[in-house]
Amino acid sequence: MIDFHCHLDLYKRPLEVFEEVKKRNTFVIVVTTSPRAYVKTAEYFKNADNVIVAAGLHPELVAERLNEKDLLLDCIKKCEVIGEVGIDGSPRTRDSLMLQRELFEDVLIEADKSDGKIISIHSRGATKDVLELIYKYKGNSVPILHWFTGTQKEAKQALDMGCWFSINPNMCNTKAGKAIISILPLERILPETDAPFTQKSGKPFMPWDDTVSRYISDFAGMSIEDIYAQFDNNKSNLFSRKEIGI
Repeated sequence: MIDFHCHLDLYKRPLEVFEEVKKRNTFVIVVTTSPRAYVKTAEYFKNADNVIVAAGLHPELVAERLNEKDLLLDCIKKCEVIGEVGIDGSPRTRDSLMLQRELFEDVLIEADKSDGKIISIHSRGATKDVLELIYKYKGNSVPILHWFTGTQKEAKQALDMGCWFSINPNMCNTKAGKAIISILPLERILPETDAPFTQKSGKPFMPWDDTVSRYISDFAGMSIEDIYAQFDNNKSNLFSRKEIGI
């Protein structure tokens, strides 16, 4: 099993979840919401073979944590994956749009200077700006659009630019999400949960949840085993492109 975008450190009992992740041998990209959180989380998981911690600064927190910008750029030089970064255009964060845009631009530039990174990107309400900056600055990096809420036209534009997509259970249960999934090549997608922010019946999804795999299996007319194999192959291809060993 794979969870390519999970806030493992934000579960109510993260250590218990991690123990289950180890038992199930689930591969998890742990995205972080601030550089300080990255430093702490990366230290804890440094010996976990099936967990990679990504350095991030969530766009919703840019205004209040801009003083951590230099730490973020320094972490980018050392990390394997970046996330969660990007731009959020929802009403409550519009006052910080310029700061978000400038920081995301700096992140893309620093990532390319560091030979390119895999980047898990937030683009809610700001797809146009995010794609514009990816087109301008992605260089050798591989952008992965997490929980994409743009249009099919924008998704096709992103594919043409070399973007990948991570799909979560919520996307499998909405008309807009299903429309995006329907046009994505199987070889450019990976499952995510974005948990604990995504929930079912009041409980957060777990990193080993198979909702996305089962939806893709039904949609593509493939066995669940073949979908698991496809996602494993996608993960290997993605990291081999970046020459990052797992």
